[in-house]
Amino acid sequence: MQKILNVRISLLVLGLMMTLLGLGNLVGAEDWAKDQWTGAQGRELDIATSVELAWGTKIVTVGLTILILSFILSGVARARFGVIAIVLFVAGEIFTVSSLSAKGYGEDASIPVLLIIVPLLITLWALVSCATGWNEKSAETN
Repeated sequence: MQKILNVRISLLVLGLMMTLLGLGNLVGAEDWAKDQWTGAQGRELDIATSVELAWGTKIVTVGLTILILSFILSGVARARFGVIAIVLFVAGEIFTVSSLSAKGYGEDASIPVLLIIVPLLITLWALVSCATGWNEKSAETN
């Protein structure tokens, strides 16, 4: 079980996933905007695309931060950083999506289910891995 809940591996996978998905958001920002903001055209589409670019940039930044700090930190510090980073990121995403949803974001969106489920499972795995290492003093959190 400890090999499955390895803090470093889970944070590396999470950071890599976030970086790649964020880059996908940056590359396809206009397509994401068209899908999430049905009927947006002209200036509205430009603004929606800017929102997607900002969102993608945030995800890439957090992903790279997690990747870098998973190499710099060790032991309990890495596990605690992981828990804090994941909780803050997820809270920010929930706040962002719920705020934008009130304005019509994603009403007629066509996001593939796997694009939601897989990142959620990886994030949950990383969170559990880090939480189990919060007070651990052994080499398992390294």
